[in-house]
Amino acid sequence: MYLEGRKSDRLAIHVHHLSSLPNTMIHSSSGISLWRGSDDNESSDIFLEPIRWKGFANVCTAVVKHDPNWLHETSGVYIVSGAQLISKGSWPKNVLHLRLLYTHIPNCCIRKSEWDGAPEASRKSSFLTNLSTTFSFTQQSPPQKQAPTVLDSGVYPDGPPVPVRSCKMLKYVDTSEVVRGPHDAPGHWLVTAAKLVTEGGKIGLQVKFALIDY
Repeated sequence: MYLEGRKSDRLAIHVHHLSSLPNTMIHSSSGISLWRGSDDNESSDIFLEPIRWKGFANVCTAVVKHDPNWLHETSGVYIVSGAQLISKGSWPKNVLHLRLLYTHIPNCCIRKSEWDGAPEASRKSSFLTNLSTTFSFTQQSPPQKQAPTVLDSGVYPDGPPVPVRSCKMLKYVDTSEVVRGPHDAPGHWLVTAAKLVTEGGKIGLQVKFALIDY
């Protein structure tokens, strides 16, 4: 989640894409892509959470996931390949919704999935894993230094520039990055669902990551 615009008062969402796709995914992609949003949920009204920001009166916290009917006559997995934020209605009844673009990957299944909304916890577990590995090899041979893994192939590898004036808007938006990559065992994680949340009066994001088996 980012604050953009000349006055840093525009809410945006950025998505990490894989810099290169596994061969199995390249050759098996069906090319089918469909949008799905929290506003598609028939009971979305019960998921409305108030927010104290003049830009939005409410946030829809319904989970956005693929429509089960999409897999009625086929197999495979729908993974998130794009995202956008939309606002519906007018003040004081306008609602912020999350929409996700799903791409179909056939002939595969989900091996494991987990929700994550706190990147600090992910980095902590990764640090402990690396620390344990380092200690286990101390008596054998000193570990070789390796270049840090580049996780972001986007336009802004370190995140888009944020003007100083945006600090006053940070009380409304949690811009903490939610990410899983090669540093999170046991491999590359893909996004299969997500939802907006309101914690401590801030708009945040929770993401469902999954490992896929072919």
